[in-house]
Amino acid sequence: MAEFDVNGVGVPNGKYFGMPFDSDECPVALISVPWDATVSYAAGTAKGPDAIIDASIQVDLFDEYIQGAEELKIGTDEALVKIENGSAVKVSDHIGKINVGARAAAERIIGALASGRALSQSELEDQEAVNRMSREVNRLVEEACLSYYKKGIIPGVVGGEHSVAFGAVKAAASQLKRGETLGLIQFDAHADLRVAYEGFEYSHASVMYNCLSQIPEIETLCQISIRDFCVDEYNLIKNNKKIKAFTGGRIADALFNGKSWNTLCSEVIEPLPEKVYISFDIDGLEPSMCPHTGTPVPGGITFDMAVYLLRRLAKERKIVGFDLCEVAPGDDEWDANVGARLLHKLCLFTATGR
Repeated sequence: MAEFDVNGVGVPNGKYFGMPFDSDECPVALISVPWDATVSYAAGTAKGPDAIIDASIQVDLFDEYIQGAEELKIGTDEALVKIENGSAVKVSDHIGKINVGARAAAERIIGALASGRALSQSELEDQEAVNRMSREVNRLVEEACLSYYKKGIIPGVVGGEHSVAFGAVKAAASQLKRGETLGLIQFDAHADLRVAYEGFEYSHASVMYNCLSQIPEIETLCQISIRDFCVDEYNLIKNNKKIKAFTGGRIADALFNGKSWNTLCSEVIEPLPEKVYISFDIDGLEPSMCPHTGTPVPGGITFDMAVYLLRRLAKERKIVGFDLCEVAPGDDEWDANVGARLLHKLCLFTATGR
């Protein structure tokens, strides 16, 4: 076993939090997914995982509420996945290579749509290519997550854009026993309930629609802090009994009228079944915490509000998987700094919860 001084200087060894452990000896393993092909406003989230790794060595691993928190071992992805030619490759490296071509094709499509003209034949072919590559990324993420579940290790996915959550949620759902259901709790500024966006079937703006429509094990989708959505999404929220939306506006109204955040957290947790997957888009937080994220939106909950809800969730439900997405590095390390600290809490609550 490698030596690791939890009180010492963080060592930049290319792994999350500078932890030198093999993933097989850790209760949680993190999978980097550098994918931002369908981002529709500002790209850069593909650089999020590496930026978080760099910032994470500055995170103190102690938690005043959890005894022995600093002893938690967190693994960095070492999973190999099969690609078309039959060879096995590291999932993050392969997705990073796919992303280069996919992002270039997507930008051509986004530019054409922004001009208001119909897509040319070559652009339609680009669109289908992005959809094909998105489906492949979903498969690779699912396969990587399953490789850890088979070993009794809970995977955490670090994006990348929010669309990368789909394969991870699908993998988590596949681990349920007969009769069990999955609760999906989404922290986000956006509903992500569009059937498709800009012609991309697996857009970052469609990930929750895809989860609900393709993963029948999901019993409840609980949305936290959403504050930017279209009419179609709003109508789906109102008419789909699986969706419980705590919009940014309704959270603010409740707090302004004297309801405590603790009470709101009880209302969030109550409809969730025993097993829960957490999907955390960083733009669910107020923009001061993530100024360079792909699509920032005013409003949002604070870092402390999010951590409090996550801590309660870990005590009252069983966390079976999670992702952290849409962290994009800027001119400084602030976004990655916040992301690294939130990521540590997600790992900690997942590993030490009930």
